[in-house]
Amino acid sequence: MSDFHPDRVRDDYKADIQAIRDRYGDEIIIDWIERYYASPDVDRDDVMTGLGIDYVGTFYEMLIAYDVEKPEPDPVEEIRQIEMMRLILDGKEVPETLRKPASWVKQLN
Repeated sequence: MSDFHPDRVRDDYKADIQAIRDRYGDEIIIDWIERYYASPDVDRDDVMTGLGIDYVGTFYEMLIAYDVEKPEPDPVEEIRQIEMMRLILDGKEVPETLRKPASWVKQLN
């Protein structure tokens, strides 16, 4: 369950975060944070724009304040990244198959 924990917010950010909560509500904020954690297509700037956040510090304070579960990493992707980094650090050629994440493969619906 995703919850807001006001005790985690530093005093400097309390008013800004409360204003965002009043404007959008916890459900919308949690949805944005979940998308940020789950999708490589949603980055910090997308969330900041979507929630009207002006300062990066407010964004990171909000991540701390909300208890949102992060998705488990994809084990296949983790292995691919480790192998790719090993080849790069050894100065070897990285095969084409390792250069792109498996999620980038074209899928038919």
